[in-house]
Amino acid sequence: MRVLVLLPAYNEAATIERVLEDLRRAAPSFDRLVIDDASTDGTAAIVQNLGESQLRLPCQLGYGGALQTGVRYAIDAGYDIVVFLDADGQHRPEDVPRLVSRLEEGEADVVIGSRYVSGQVYQGPFGRRMGQRVLSVLSGLMTGRRIYDTTSGLKAMRAKASHTLTAGTFHDFHVEALVKWKLLGFSIEEVPVSVRKREHGKSMHSWKSAMVYPLKTLLLTLVAATDAWIERDRT
Repeated sequence: MRVLVLLPAYNEAATIERVLEDLRRAAPSFDRLVIDDASTDGTAAIVQNLGESQLRLPCQLGYGGALQTGVRYAIDAGYDIVVFLDADGQHRPEDVPRLVSRLEEGEADVVIGSRYVSGQVYQGPFGRRMGQRVLSVLSGLMTGRRIYDTTSGLKAMRAKASHTLTAGTFHDFHVEALVKWKLLGFSIEEVPVSVRKREHGKSMHSWKSAMVYPLKTLLLTLVAATDAWIERDRT
């Protein structure tokens, strides 16, 4: 099966080379595509010097817009499986083949690299952990099955699941996408992964975003759920 790993990147010059080299070693048969979200720190030049494929966006679209661009590319190119891998170096590229194997061997449509299953404890910032717990409960209330790591930046999905991401409004392809997938009948699994502490760059989550993010996510999740209900009624 043809696999494409999408790496959204904004000002990740300090980490992008290591992530790509680790991914080459871990999954040499998978194709890779960096979506450079109008970086200003030389990220694009590093990717070019490594000989890697990239899409350079002319203006900053944000995490969700960058990923949606990559998904559209993957669909047009006919890939069977699409993987999301953040470029900040927190997720381990060696986990990517495990997620893809789970798709190939099982019945899942989406596999999430999860920090919160199998008794794992992830010690992130308190406010972020509380927000993630609220979103996890929300996803369970809306779909009947709780997803524990709704904000994981490591996901693998079959092409039919990725198609749903090309239409609609998505902030970051986290809880709103998961709710839409579940309501449309797609099977989602979580597999345990460990993550590294972010050493370089700036997280997209600030104190300001910690206040705004839950409200925005709630609104977009309701929009995604409405889209799914309308789509189900049509079929």
